[in-house]
Order: sequence, then C-alpha cells, then structure tokens
Amino acid sequence: MLYAIYISFHDYILSQGGIKSFTFKNYTGIVSNELLGGAIENTLILTCSVVVLELVIGLGLAMLLNQKIIRLRGFYLFILLIPMLMPPITVGLIWRLLLHPELGIINYSLGLLGFPQPAWLANQNLAMVTIIIVDVWHETSFILLILLAGLTSLPDELYEAAVMDGTNSIQKFFHITLPLMKPTIFVALIIRFIAAMKTYDLVYILTRGGPGTSTETISYYIYKVAFVFLDMGRSSAMAFILLIFIVIVTLVLMRAMRTSEAQ
Repeated sequence: MLYAIYISFHDYILSQGGIKSFTFKNYTGIVSNELLGGAIENTLILTCSVVVLELVIGLGLAMLLNQKIIRLRGFYLFILLIPMLMPPITVGLIWRLLLHPELGIINYSLGLLGFPQPAWLANQNLAMVTIIIVDVWHETSFILLILLAGLTSLPDELYEAAVMDGTNSIQKFFHITLPLMKPTIFVALIIRFIAAMKTYDLVYILTRGGPGTSTETISYYIYKVAFVFLDMGRSSAMAFILLIFIVIVTLVLMRAMRTSEAQ
C-alpha cells in the first residue's frame, strides 16, 4: 500500500521504463478525466442498485425462512446459499453462457414463448441491468444469511406481547422487527457497499466494460489504466482515491449505525 501511494506521486509508465519524476498530475488529472467520470457514474448506479435490491430481497427471504410454520427450512436455506458458495468468476462464466444470444437457454426459452431475444450483454441499455441482475442473484444469499441470523436472535416475548395488544403483522414489522434489526441491517449494508464499490470480476467476465464504456466500473477502469495503458502512477492514484472514498462512506455508515443504536 505504501509503495502504491509512493508511485501515485510519480510519473511511472511501464512501457517507458522505471519510476521517473515526482508529479501531482496523477491526481490533478483525475478531475478532468471524462472516462473516469463515466466509470464513477456506472459504479454508483451499480452499487446503489445491488445494495438496495439485495437488502430488500434478502430481508424478505429471511423473514419467510424465520417463520416457524415453514417446514424443511434448512433445505431451503441450503438451496438459497448455493450462489454465495460460488466464486464470482464461475458465476460470470455460467451467466455468460446462459445469456448467450444464440446458444443461451434464456433466449431459447424466450423464443419458445414468443418473446424478443435481446443481446443482453451487447446492448447498451441492457448490459448494466444484466450485471445488476447477476450480482443480485449471486450476493443476495450473503445478505440473507446475515439478516436471518439477526432475526433468529430477536426475543419472542416482544412479539407475544404485541399479539396480546392486537397488533397486525405490518405493525409488528415496522414497530418491532425493523427497529431491532437496524444494527444488523447496517452491518450488511456496510459489507455489501464496500464489496459493490470494488466490483471487477463480473464486469471483466461478462462485458469487459462494454458495450463501449457503458458498464465500466472504477475498479475495471483502474485495471485498464494499469495493465492496458501501463500507467502505474495514474492507476495507483485512482486506486488510492477510491480507497479514501470507501473509508469515508464506511465511517459515515458506522456513525449512523451508532446513532441508531443509541436511539
């Protein structure tokens, strides 16, 4: 990390050999970098979308599995956790085959039903949506596991008292479950935010940042600058800025979590 910070303040292009003069241009140039601006926008869209969807779906599934009337709960949980056990590279390869415009089972099934067969990963309007769907499929089980652990630790006495007071399911959710689950939700939110901001694997396998730059995230753009354009100084500067941003947002979320717990 210290070496990365050091070369971020130097002119260091691999094709030109060795670390050269000290410079601030690696940082000052970030402000006027339009490609990086697009990558930041894509990253924020991806991060906000997957975190919100995974929290909502994960909480819904966790509440379903927490119902005592559900039989074979362990079997259902095992099935839902399978995506989490798969490496992102494997997930990307599987979905790349499933989404193939001519050979994929998804387009084949849509064709049988008479629906259009889009080029999921080659269409600028669909590529980012497709990556979001794949990420949600892959990571929701992680959120589910955290939230289910939180739900199972909630005291039954509060719910029994609520039933005695005549409250319905919606009232119990908003006045008991949600307030008590806030710390657990914040933990899940922080972990997924950090991971989503660094998304690289799925983008590399599914789209390589394309079509054009429509799915290029910050991490993938940093990779391109370092290992395609061979500009190690500029890529290190961008990586360090990304680290600072993630740390700041994480501290803000942790502060919000402490404030929530205090209330």
